[in-house]
Amino acid sequence: MGTILMLFLGLIYAWSLFAAPLEDFFAWNRSQTSMTFSISMITFCLGNVISSIILRRKQPRLVILISAGLFLLGFFFVSLITNIWGLYIFYGVMCGLGTGLSYNAILSTVPKWYPDGTGSVTGTLLMGMGLGSLLLGTVVRRLMDLLIWRTTFKMLALLFFLLFSLGSLSIINPPTTNKIRGKKEQGAMNAKGDYPLGEMIMTRDFWLLFLWATITSAIGLGLVSNASYMAQEIGVGEAMLPLLVGMVSVGNAMGRLLFGRIADIMDGKKAMLVGNLVFLGALSLSILANKTGIIVLLLLGFALGGIGYGAPPTLSAALTKKKFGQKYFPENLSAILLVLIPASLLGPTITASLYRQSGHYLASYFIMLAMVILAFLPAGIYREN
Repeated sequence: MGTILMLFLGLIYAWSLFAAPLEDFFAWNRSQTSMTFSISMITFCLGNVISSIILRRKQPRLVILISAGLFLLGFFFVSLITNIWGLYIFYGVMCGLGTGLSYNAILSTVPKWYPDGTGSVTGTLLMGMGLGSLLLGTVVRRLMDLLIWRTTFKMLALLFFLLFSLGSLSIINPPTTNKIRGKKEQGAMNAKGDYPLGEMIMTRDFWLLFLWATITSAIGLGLVSNASYMAQEIGVGEAMLPLLVGMVSVGNAMGRLLFGRIADIMDGKKAMLVGNLVFLGALSLSILANKTGIIVLLLLGFALGGIGYGAPPTLSAALTKKKFGQKYFPENLSAILLVLIPASLLGPTITASLYRQSGHYLASYFIMLAMVILAFLPAGIYREN
């Protein structure tokens, strides 16, 4: 149930599919509608913070029910909008908050049931979110083509409300017994200790993880936000474009699952270094494709880039729990997720700016390559124990 809910939360990344029909209907430009995604990313982070506060005293069920209500109101009122500010408020703020609330509640709760494989479980949940934009986004776009966009948003309001109301019955905390938690895990938690938010943000390793996740997330967002344009630059036709861009989404979903498993079998430093190496390979192939025009190289580069982009969200969550403990994990998770704010501003902005100045994406690839090399520094210094 957690993975299904995360699949639907992944629709927040499919904003571009919603944007096109609204741009056509209201004659809005891309800069106006792209602000909606930025607002939703900021309120997503805020929703994580609010969720962590509620989870201190209440069951995750309440948080997910609040999300259900926000989705109901948000999507429904989007169907009634007459100006851009309505879109910002109802989709950007309300749906962004609902996503952040449920994201934190699910990631903080479900892995508790699997103490011997929290990384793999976290990766599976995040894989669901990664696939959401690819699988459900395609369905939603088809609905918007067949139906009036206002009707589609009303359908989403009802679907999200029913699904998250039902899902709230399943997302519950396990009983705190050794049968569930395991004596081994209980002993490890007592030995390592649990860091409250205030103590965690005073540690060097938190900021190293934060810096690494910011850099690598910015690289991933830079690739995701410009994948179709990068493919078109080397001559990819309309027929092959969905396949090329889809490889990033598929790789992203698989990367989240893969790095969840890696977090269980490797220490944090090695896991982060593997993520860097994947990005290094992805960008090298993409640069080679840009210079030669060989589409297969770009296909492989995009697939690896998606896998690399699966590393920062998965390792941020898994390593925060491993390093700083379970007791304060909801608050600590909300802190590490703040990387999305600088990353969402940094990656797409640098990539688009360099393209405007140079007229091609080769300079963007080289800047992202330099960012990967920079990411080896915090990964190399990070200590899990």
